[in-house]
Amino acid sequence: MSTAARLRRVAALGRLAVGYSRHTMSRLVRRGGWGGLAAFDALYRRDRISRLTPEERAALAGHGRCIACGLCTFAATRSGYLTAERLPLQLTRSLPEVWATRDLALDSLDWAAAQAVCPTNVPLGQIRDLVITRLEADGVLPPAPQLAPAVLPVPPARRR
Repeated sequence: MSTAARLRRVAALGRLAVGYSRHTMSRLVRRGGWGGLAAFDALYRRDRISRLTPEERAALAGHGRCIACGLCTFAATRSGYLTAERLPLQLTRSLPEVWATRDLALDSLDWAAAQAVCPTNVPLGQIRDLVITRLEADGVLPPAPQLAPAVLPVPPARRR
């Protein structure tokens, strides 16, 4: 490679570095200093989609191991609609809709006995704790209704 080609390459890499740093700084300035998680919370908190702690993420990893064998239902007593099997299979599949479990007596089941007979070792007690902390954090009322798409306000820049 000739000296002129090397100099052109160095100049091109320098321009690339300057352009990338300018782009990165302009994004930080335009966002008003928001980080990615703060923007995520601002966008999705109304829909009850919130970030998970590492402990919650670990509990949900075991959540998907349920194979619906029903052994936990026989080991733990039933409390109305709530059975041990329904917690990982139906009631916590959609975290924004955990508020629907607000009226269930989560403390009335023997979660330790249900987890002891589980062949895939689903952490039922941790999932129950996750539901309780989610209810405390997100509230027990249904989410506010969303505006219909036909009545969404038009941004000022697009009005004609």
